[in-house]
Amino acid sequence: MSRRALGATGSRRAVTKLKKKMRRYKYQALVRFAPHDGGTAEATLRGPTRRMVVRAHHHDTGASKLFSALITPGDIESAFQLGDEQAILRLEVLGEDVTDYLAAGEQFDLWRGGNVGHGVVCRRLFV
Repeated sequence: MSRRALGATGSRRAVTKLKKKMRRYKYQALVRFAPHDGGTAEATLRGPTRRMVVRAHHHDTGASKLFSALITPGDIESAFQLGDEQAILRLEVLGEDVTDYLAAGEQFDLWRGGNVGHGVVCRRLFV
């Protein structure tokens, strides 16, 4: 077997191991949107789902970490609308140690090319 084939097999195993460690966690959160240049808070989230980055702080150490997340409206009534200052959202966060950073009452920031808003976790969803 060639070295090239061995390298490809090894990298596939590493990716498979990483996928097994990564888990999805779902949360409901209240988010207050950051004001834009005009001084008003606008929800820059259009559409049913948006990919964003969640920055959260560790419970014990205070260290911050970035997580990839899918953000959706908390319910049909609180759809993303321009001019809303805050909304209930669902966060689906991907990571190994998400529960060390996010739990009920924990604060976080939402980023998408810049600061979108600041939120607090209301509860974890088991769906």
